[in-house]
Parts: sequence; structure tokens; C-alpha cells
Amino acid sequence: MKTGIILLLLILWPAAALPQTVPLKVVKITDEFIFDGIPDEPFWQHIKSLPLAMLTPQAGGKPTEKTSFKIAYDDEYLYVSGILSHSDISDIRAVSKKRDYSSASSDWMGIVIDSYNDCENAVSFWTNPNGLRTDGTVMNDFADVTSDVSFSWNTFWDVKTKITNQGWTAEFRIPFSSLRFQVQDGKTVMGIILSRYMAAKSEMLNFPALSPDYSVPYWKPSLSALIEFEGLKPKKTVYIAPYLTGGLGQENILNENGTGYTMDTKPKLDAGLDIKYSLTNNLTADLTINTDFAQVEADDQQINLTRYSLYFPEKRIFFLEKSDVFDFSLLGGNNLFYSRRIGLYEGSPVRIFGGLRMTGRMGKWDVGFLDMQTAKHEENPSENFGVIRGKRKIFNEYSYTGGMVTTRLGADGSYNVAYGLDGLFRVTGDEYLTLKWAQTFEKDSLNKPLDMAPSRLLFEWQRRKETGFGYDFVYTWSGKSFNPGIGFEVKDNYHGARAILQYGWLPDSTSLIRFHKFSLSGWNFWNTASKMQETSIAVLAWDFEAKKGFSGNISANLYREDLAEELTIGNGQASVPDGRYSFAYLSALFNTSMAGAFSSGFTTEIGNFYDGYKLSFSTDPCVKLGADFDLCITWRIDHINFSERAMKFTNHIFGFDGLMTLTTKTSLSAFIQYNTAVDKVVSNFRFRYNPSEGNDFYIVYDEIINTNRKREIPALPFSCNRTLLLKYTYTFRL
Repeated sequence: MKTGIILLLLILWPAAALPQTVPLKVVKITDEFIFDGIPDEPFWQHIKSLPLAMLTPQAGGKPTEKTSFKIAYDDEYLYVSGILSHSDISDIRAVSKKRDYSSASSDWMGIVIDSYNDCENAVSFWTNPNGLRTDGTVMNDFADVTSDVSFSWNTFWDVKTKITNQGWTAEFRIPFSSLRFQVQDGKTVMGIILSRYMAAKSEMLNFPALSPDYSVPYWKPSLSALIEFEGLKPKKTVYIAPYLTGGLGQENILNENGTGYTMDTKPKLDAGLDIKYSLTNNLTADLTINTDFAQVEADDQQINLTRYSLYFPEKRIFFLEKSDVFDFSLLGGNNLFYSRRIGLYEGSPVRIFGGLRMTGRMGKWDVGFLDMQTAKHEENPSENFGVIRGKRKIFNEYSYTGGMVTTRLGADGSYNVAYGLDGLFRVTGDEYLTLKWAQTFEKDSLNKPLDMAPSRLLFEWQRRKETGFGYDFVYTWSGKSFNPGIGFEVKDNYHGARAILQYGWLPDSTSLIRFHKFSLSGWNFWNTASKMQETSIAVLAWDFEAKKGFSGNISANLYREDLAEELTIGNGQASVPDGRYSFAYLSALFNTSMAGAFSSGFTTEIGNFYDGYKLSFSTDPCVKLGADFDLCITWRIDHINFSERAMKFTNHIFGFDGLMTLTTKTSLSAFIQYNTAVDKVVSNFRFRYNPSEGNDFYIVYDEIINTNRKREIPALPFSCNRTLLLKYTYTFRL
């Protein structure tokens, strides 16, 4: 009883907040502004430069180059200027001109804006010396470095740059209508982090000075400096974006006699409409009619060697915009809402008739509403998908509580309903407690609210700090009937615990290594129905980052797997009989510095695998040819050998990724992958002309080719299917 009272007090006690500073008042300008990338207007001379501090390669070191960042605003725009000097012009790295490009191979100037000052979510704007535009979103205060930043969000803003004999300069012009914020007593407070990155030196400078105790701290809204505006009254802008697509689709279909394939050719002509309206400063509505994703990139090929489901990330912009509002993460890719359930059925696109989304803030609540209607596809009925999400700050600026409801209603009477309650509490310092609870109810299920079978539980206590002693303790439960209809579960019907203990440190200035970390991790999972233990994992790892930009990881992995039934791996290429298995293997990862024209990553796993042996290796060498060409090759090989059972296979995935950007408005990309597990080549070619934000013209060509045509009878066709599409979108801003 006493333990429970102490835990309750820890949750309810207001956490010690980070030191609050007096907001920096941004200068409002009325002078003429010439938007040319050169901050030489008279008003800039009267605005004070913001002080920058070095984060890498040596935290707290003296910046090696002079940098001047300034901010200002008027009734419509936020302006940010930069003068980025180089004592040696040959050190400038200006790689690519493509919209939304992101790579450590280039120099960068960036702004992260916590527009609600909620210390959790932010939007970001970046450019390089070529003047490209990259924007993105941050959620969860960047707690997960693998998923909490997305560059697929796009909004209206401009940037111009100029390369000079002394370095380069930049001017950002960001409409306040592209930001969401609150006005209190005529004042608006936001958080801001400004960054300069020099690839040749792997040097990162920031305002404000950022602590190296956190992983990639320039993405953390909670570390931002406060800035204040007066009298912001942005227009309630309406964006109307009709689109038109046209092209040709071809598919080889097995004939009625089953003796061969015939080519089915169909013209493709379609149109649709997207409307965005700012209901208030804080709330935006998006309406979509006959939604189309013709321009979306193809998925990477993967091979599954585990007992878990493969996770494919969302790439469709409509679902990625403000996706942080709809996040209900259950760790490890698990989520109560997974947007790829909408408009996709077993990997094939399903027509979306339309939908409505509203996101923003109402009072103290961050809210999200989504409703989408899809067409019937093969045996899958027409369905309606609904999501309602709300959360609000509680106790302190770094804690929240909230809830979510999702619905999936089929025209055939099927239904799936889920709800979830969650809370994140900053107890003290870097100590965070996460609590999550969810249940699902569906047709032909018992649907007992007081039963653990349809329930999902998550408890996590974490010390969010990279240096010093850290830990992460998790207990999770997923009942045998828990089935989120618009969610994603890597694994079903299990419960168990995870513990991570780690120690990280920053060596002194004489060391070649910037950061070391040792960690010991353990997982233990049981089946909730049979009560049998299924998986135990222990991992001992060493991670390092060098001041020259290279990094790596070495780990020893120990597994024990209890299989209640036969496990099929690869693409049905091998299987593992039921039973208990203990095995161990070594893994290593190494990434070269991206400062030069050539860079690559290498990963390998070698050792025992169930009752056999595994050797996996992958590499992705890339070369940058000036500012206009990026060429990357990927290769992954997996060799599995169960010698005692005379069963083995070797699988290769080869890939080519090419990008040509002759201007910041045009790009041509090629993506080709060959997977020996399925004997197919998947190709995707995209040309994009983007003269201005919201004005896009795409030419897209996709084809899937069979490489082993005689593996089936009758022989497979050379081409499974191919599509050529043209898509044009024009946005009217009212």
C-alpha cells in the first residue's frame, strides 16, 4: 500500500521544470524587404545576431567559422537570415537541390519551431547553399530517434540563398499562416532552435547552446529558446488544390483456361480535390475528394527472418501531415493507429472516395479528427475509417494525458472499434513515466470490457539521457483478442518485460571519439493464452560516434525461442520445426563519414540461428557527383543453413537509387530493386517539376518484372504490370 501511495505522489508531483528564460522579443519590421537571399537591408543591421555554440565535434568548443543568424517579422511573415562565413571556400558542401532532401553530406542552415511552445511538437525548415527547401515535423520531443522526425510534411514557405567569396547567405520567409500558434493577451510565445552544420568538419552550431547529454538535441522542442511576438493576426487562408491524372496501365492476367497470360491494357484518367482551411489560428481542416497517391515512392523490398510482422513506413503525404496528433505509440512500431490500413489492401491500392481531417488545439487540448471512406476492393467491402484523438498538458510542460478512439466499419456489417487512454509524466529531471491502456471490440468477438483478452497495456519508466547512467524499463500486455482494426501489432497475444541499462560518456577534447555508450538489454515474452514462454533475448552492445563523422556499433546477441508451431522464414524458402532453441550471434554496424563525395554503411550478423547458421551482410555505397547527381547502390545477402536438416537458402536484394536535380524546381529519381526471394525486379521512376509550393507536375513510371519465368506452369510473363501516369496539381491560395 505504501509503495502505491509513493508511486502516485511521484506521478502527481509537479516535475522540476527546465530553467525558464525571459522570451526574446522579436523585432517587428515595417521597412521594405527584398527577398533575394542576401540580408543587406538596413533593418538587418539594427538587429542583434544570436549567439551560437558548438555541439559537435566538441561540445562547448569554439566555433571555427563566423556565423550571424537574425530573426524578424511583420504582419504576414517570420524572417530568418543567415551569414555563414567560410575561411576556405573549398569547405562548402552544396549537395543536391531536391525538395525535402536530407543528408549529412551537405552544409545546412535550419530552424526548428515549437509554435505552440508545448515542449513536445515542432515544425522545421532547412536549406543548403543551393537553396533547396526541406521541411518536416517533430513529435514526442524526439524521444525515438528512428521515428519522431518526418520530412514528408510540406507547407508554404520560401527560402533563397547566395554563394559568395566569403561563404554563403540565406533568407527564410515563413508565413504565419503555415504555423499553428496561440495568442494570449496579444502576445505569442514560441520555442526556436537555429542550427548550422558544416559537413567538411562535421561541425554543428546551435542557438541556444544545447546539451550533448541528449541524442541529437537540436530536434528536441523542450530545449528550444523562447521568442515572443506581439499582435499576430494571420489571415484565415484557404488552399484549394485540384489535381488531374492521366496515363496507361497494363497487367498480365492468367487466361480462363490457365494456359497462359494475356495483357490487359486500361487507360487511366482521374481527378480529385484537396481543400485546406484555417478555422482558427490553432485549428485546421483538410477535405480530400477522390484522394490519389500516384506520385508516392515505392516501398523497399524486405525479407522476413523473424516471427514478427514486417513494418512498412507511411509515405503518403496526406497521412503524414500532422501525424504527430494521431500518434498512439505502443513501442517497437506498434500503434493504435497505422494509416497504411486505409487505402491499401494486401499491398494493393484501394480507391479513397474522400475524407475530412481536423487538427490543432482547442483550449488546452491538442485534438485530431479523421474520417475516410474507401471503395470495395475484391472481397474487401467498402469501409469507413474514423479516428478521434485528444491530449492535454497536465502537471507541467513535459507531461500530458489523453485518449483515442478508432472505428472501422464495413458495408457488409463488419466493425472494429478501439479505444485507448495514455499519459506521459515527467516525474523529475530526466525521469519519465509512460502509461497506456487500450481495448478493441469487433463483430463475432466476445467483447468483454472487463476481460484482459481484448486489452493492451504498456508501462514504461525511462531516463531520457544519453550520457551517464541510463535505463528504460517496460512491461507490456497484448491480449489474445486484441486486434486494432486501424492499428499495427508486430506480434500478437503476448506479455512480457524489457529492460535496458546503459552508460554513455563524452571523452576529452584529445580523443578521436566524440561519444561512447555501453548497454545491456533484455527481453522476456510469454504467450497470454498458453502461458508458455516464447522469447528471451539478451544483448550487450557498444556504440560510438567519432568527431570525424564516422560511427558504429558492435553487439553480442543471445536468444532463446520456444516455437509452439513450425516457423516459416524468408519467402517460404525454409522452415524451423516447433521446439525450444537457444542460439547466439554477433552483429556489427559501421557508417563512414558523409563529408566526402563517397560514403557507405556496412552491417553484418554472423552466428547460430535456431538449429542452424546465419550470415547476413548489407552495404549501401553512395557517391555524390557535384550538386546535381546522387547515386546509391544497396546490397543485402542472407545465407541461412540448417545443415542437419539439409535445408538452406541464400537470398540477395540488390538496389539502385539515383537522383538528378539540375535545379531546385526539377528532379528525376530512379529506384530499382531485385529480390531473389520472389524473383522480381521492382522499378519506380519519377520526374517532378515544382515551380512553386502547391504547384506540382509528376511523370511516374512503375513496373514489376519476373526474372525466373519458368518457376511456375504456365511460364510467367516477363512483366507482371506496368503503369505510366502523369499528375498535375495546382493550388489556389485565397
